[in-house]
Amino acid sequence: MEETKRVPHDDWALLLETAKEAARDYLNDLENRSVNLLPQAEDTLDRLAEEMPIEGSPALDVLKQLISLGRTSTILSTGPNYYGFVTGGALPIALAARWLSDVWDQNAALEVMSPLSARLENLVEQWLIELLGLPKQSLAGFVSGSSVATLCALAAAREHLYQRADWPLRDRGLNGAPSIEVYGPDTLHGSIEKALRILGFGRQHMHWLKTDESGRLNPDQLPTLGPLSILILQAGQVCTGAFDDFETLIPAAKAQGAWVHIDGAFGLWAAASKPSQPLVKGVAAADSWVTDAHKTLNVPYDSGIVFCRYGDALTKALSSSGSYLQSDRGRDGMDLTLEMSRRARAIELWATIKSLGSDGIAELVTRFCDHAALLHQLLEHSPYTIVSRPIFNQMLVALADDDATTRALTALQQSGKAWVSGAQWQGRQVIRISICNWRTEAKHIERLAHLMIEVSQA
Repeated sequence: MEETKRVPHDDWALLLETAKEAARDYLNDLENRSVNLLPQAEDTLDRLAEEMPIEGSPALDVLKQLISLGRTSTILSTGPNYYGFVTGGALPIALAARWLSDVWDQNAALEVMSPLSARLENLVEQWLIELLGLPKQSLAGFVSGSSVATLCALAAAREHLYQRADWPLRDRGLNGAPSIEVYGPDTLHGSIEKALRILGFGRQHMHWLKTDESGRLNPDQLPTLGPLSILILQAGQVCTGAFDDFETLIPAAKAQGAWVHIDGAFGLWAAASKPSQPLVKGVAAADSWVTDAHKTLNVPYDSGIVFCRYGDALTKALSSSGSYLQSDRGRDGMDLTLEMSRRARAIELWATIKSLGSDGIAELVTRFCDHAALLHQLLEHSPYTIVSRPIFNQMLVALADDDATTRALTALQQSGKAWVSGAQWQGRQVIRISICNWRTEAKHIERLAHLMIEVSQA
């Protein structure tokens, strides 16, 4: 059969070497470039719009165009001066392992497809359960992020509660099913309600309870719960970094038969560091937990994890079958996640944990908290009002009025020297600083504080 010329056999070694050199140049220049888009970036991005090509282009030319786009049209979120949202960096070992993982191109659906991925998932699951102090019998699924992890966890909760209520969910679905009532703080992340909607929960079954000035659920606000109830709590509120009172709330909910779920996208990692461990005291008594490794652990996007005390509930909710699926050995990761085909995220997780060890992870977490405390100290007697003191790695500040705060936020983002995000908190415009990158040092925090004070007085 004659080979088509439309699928070129390019020099893969040259392509990979070119990409490696471009990556090295990019990382070496993080301190010198604008954190925000360069002025010409919008024009460059606009010029991307074109008709679908009929004739292909040489792969090396395409790669060079992509390298050029990366130089001018990316936000330097992997650098030390990015404090927006809750965005971790990428540790060198994690990035290198990710590169290898992409070369190996393993499908983590079934152990027979990738014995390496399956074994590493088992080991990383064991290590993380130990590190985070979760129940030993828990199972973990490796997904794209906490949004999907939350969907998996709540699907397991629904499966478990209906099984306990003798409702045949698989046969009859939700039509005529007894209602499950969901409770949680009124400051929950928006992905929670999204997951609940996908799972068939209406807003009339979602009950968001009053919180304090930091976004914590007041235990006095917890109503009487029935056995068909889910209580969602936070290990790190997305704006303030606040942690709910797990020691009080979880036993109270479980005594009434409720399932307790923990949203710990970045804050569950507090368990890895002795100074921050009191924040998560009692959290292991819950039934499911989610976290992101691409946040606090600093592996590349995308890497989220769902943990479930009742592994059978997770697998019953998410497993699927087919005559062509050879699932007669070991761990089949697709039974613990929404996806069947998926990349082998456990590879960079294993490499990162193996490289850092529990001591290194503790040091990383402690550093983020210390840097947040340093920023608080530097801004405490500045024009800014501290709206929320650092509890973990997050901080909220504001100026005298919303207009002044918005002007300062815009100036910070446009400066190119640092990037922070904004939010509305309890009716007030705030600047939200999240410290979550291994590259960030005390000198960067000092520069950020100086810049923030400078723009506040402009």
